[in-house]
Amino acid sequence: MSANRLQSHQVTSQDNYMSEQEANNLIKKYDKNGDSILTKEELTALIIDQAASQQQQQKPKKEEFLCKPEKVETKVHDEKGPFKIRLSRDEMREIFLEHDIDGDGYLNRSELSKAFAMCGSLISLNKANYALNLADADGDGYISRDELEKVLDYAQKINKLKK
Repeated sequence: MSANRLQSHQVTSQDNYMSEQEANNLIKKYDKNGDSILTKEELTALIIDQAASQQQQQKPKKEEFLCKPEKVETKVHDEKGPFKIRLSRDEMREIFLEHDIDGDGYLNRSELSKAFAMCGSLISLNKANYALNLADADGDGYISRDELEKVLDYAQKINKLKK
């Protein structure tokens, strides 16, 4: 930036910046060795103090906690509930295939776990471990497209158990 552009670019306090005097005061306050340059440690102390002062300003006052809470109407779910959706085999296959994140054509333990979670399982890692042990015929730690059918059999079985 040229000197003319620097002079024409004046920062005002409206821009949420501090004035040069305020910056100089901060440097004087936090510059421990007096060289007018803030070291990493001095800058860290400045940032921590600034964050703490902002946090103090944002804390609600005690009387703000004394207001009475409003009544909130709760929604009652029907018998199926939010996690009781039964998926078809094709829907589950699509979910599992979409979770092949690296696109290698195989599902690893993490991808299986995420797919089971997407199908509504609350203990998806346990389901993924069981499915991997059940369906991984060649023992390579991955589920191929052929092995996916056994995983879908298992997923369909546990999906039917949902009421």
